[in-house]
Amino acid sequence: MMESQAAVEKRYRDALDSLVTKVQKDRNIIAAILCGSMSYDQVWDKSDIDLLLVQREGKGNPRGYTLSENDVNIHAEVVPRGQLRQWQEAALQGSFEHSFFSRSTLLFCSDESVKTWYQNANLHNIGERDRVLQLLIVATGLLPTFRYAEKQFYVNGDINYSFLSILRAVESLARIEVILNDEVPSREVIQPALEYNPDFFRVTYSDLINREKNEEVIQNALDTINAYLNEKLFIFQPILDFLAEANGPRSTTELNSYFQKKIGETRLDAAYEWLAQKGIIQQVSTPVRLTLKSQVEMEETAYYYDQEAAATLGESPPPQLKFALNPDLRIGADAHPQIMDALDTFVDKVTDDRYIIAAILTSNLAEDNVWEHTNINLLLVGRDDAKFDEHYSLVEDGVNINVTMHPRKRYQQLLEGGLQGNELHSVLSRSRVLFTRDEAVEEWHSDLKYIGQRDRETQFINAGNGIFALLTKAEKWFYLKKDLNYSFLYIMFLVQQLARVETIMHGEVPKRKAIYQARMHNPDLFDAVFTDLINKEKNEETVRRALETIDRYLDDRTFALFRPLFDFLASAGGTRTATELSDHFRVRQTWVGFVCEWLAQKGVIEQFSSPLRLTKESQISVEEAAYYYDENNPFLEEMRQ
Repeated sequence: MMESQAAVEKRYRDALDSLVTKVQKDRNIIAAILCGSMSYDQVWDKSDIDLLLVQREGKGNPRGYTLSENDVNIHAEVVPRGQLRQWQEAALQGSFEHSFFSRSTLLFCSDESVKTWYQNANLHNIGERDRVLQLLIVATGLLPTFRYAEKQFYVNGDINYSFLSILRAVESLARIEVILNDEVPSREVIQPALEYNPDFFRVTYSDLINREKNEEVIQNALDTINAYLNEKLFIFQPILDFLAEANGPRSTTELNSYFQKKIGETRLDAAYEWLAQKGIIQQVSTPVRLTLKSQVEMEETAYYYDQEAAATLGESPPPQLKFALNPDLRIGADAHPQIMDALDTFVDKVTDDRYIIAAILTSNLAEDNVWEHTNINLLLVGRDDAKFDEHYSLVEDGVNINVTMHPRKRYQQLLEGGLQGNELHSVLSRSRVLFTRDEAVEEWHSDLKYIGQRDRETQFINAGNGIFALLTKAEKWFYLKKDLNYSFLYIMFLVQQLARVETIMHGEVPKRKAIYQARMHNPDLFDAVFTDLINKEKNEETVRRALETIDRYLDDRTFALFRPLFDFLASAGGTRTATELSDHFRVRQTWVGFVCEWLAQKGVIEQFSSPLRLTKESQISVEEAAYYYDENNPFLEEMRQ
């Protein structure tokens, strides 16, 4: 008999109360803060509980644990008191961290200073200063995703991937809308944004999801987003104010140095470039040397703000850049020669810099993949004794060049220590060494087009975290929330993760458009949950069928995907705790936890518990999740085959 929703909620509340009662007796834990859906939303029978436990001052980094209480999993993060305060002081209001705390609940606190901080932290409002900066951060982060959506449509003619990128962009647009309405954005931010601006989000989200995707529909969505951004140009006013006060050009380095004092490490390069393309600010260049000892000068992007010209522009709205109707837009063969000439000129210059030992192209500059807004992406390897910044925004012959720099030793460690099959590997597998003074660099790159069996298996453990987290969300929004559009949104994000897994299973390095690679190997699955699903109306039948298809796919590949996990559990001859699993596979507990919890729900492994002390000084034990695998279980024989 299926458990009622009321019974589920009571079971979770009882489990939380039971754990908190234990933790309150631990004198080294001074506070407990409930986070996640149980604090502000509904739980269901696949939920877990997110808990932040504050430790008395101690050394070390925060440590995560997967606890178990009355058969309910509780993901607990133990954080030293000082670390909690640092998080709060560093977090901008309106940021993810602020949102995280704003929907939390203080369950108990024996430290008056922590209690006072929590009560006075202005968790549910956004101050004007932070509001301005957070809007700037979110809008800047949105621009590369939106530009990619435009490129897929105008350059590659790929309606499906343009649509996927629009869905990604809509999440950021929803954050902007919510912040503009003085609300702290939550993780599921599209619902309140729909209430604030239904007309806009119908065109770019709800109606778009349920319509057949064709050129007219995608063009309309792109134009609507462009118009929205044109109306919100005031978001970028801090950049204009700084440039106006400078009364002359300022390099990207100078601009980022100024803003990073206010917003942390976030770079605003995409915003400067976008404003220049709109004609609101002007892009120029200024000489820069890549290392302190370099004798060769490169050109760094710089910008200035002509207020008189901007005032004239302000008499009419900025252009929406309707590229499909613009005969002057340079695409493919019209843009390719300038880009390649700029690359050749840049490489000639950097080759003369003896402190740079290698230049590696990480962009796809094929003629059918470029347009006038294409940036060249390069990775430069510097001598270990050279001092340089990690990122530069350069320009050559009117083409922007994004440069990432690594010392030789660090780059070697990056390649040798990075798991094959991850996103870095995906980028570097398609890279090309343009020049090098060190033969070892060529050797490091020679093996990047393949994925070893060991790395393949480990990547599946890592991928399981994202897959099962997204699947749980898609199921929750379908079965509990009855929101078909939001369930579909998570399915689309999930399909991209499944495509990476399918591609790695066949020994290939997944590309950015991994769905097309995966479809070559498994057309039935990716037609059902992607190609065909995109253009169907999202009703209960189509979304349910997609979820069930994905669930069967994972069932059928359980033992192929997670063989190393089963082998490690079997070798124990008993249970392994979540901490032991996390340490063995060198991943966060929550990552391996999602995999184990799903396998336990399926009955493939069994979940037990094991005593755990949260700190070295703790005298009170709680229960940590532990798992057991019976390799001789005859009921699992069919799944193994």
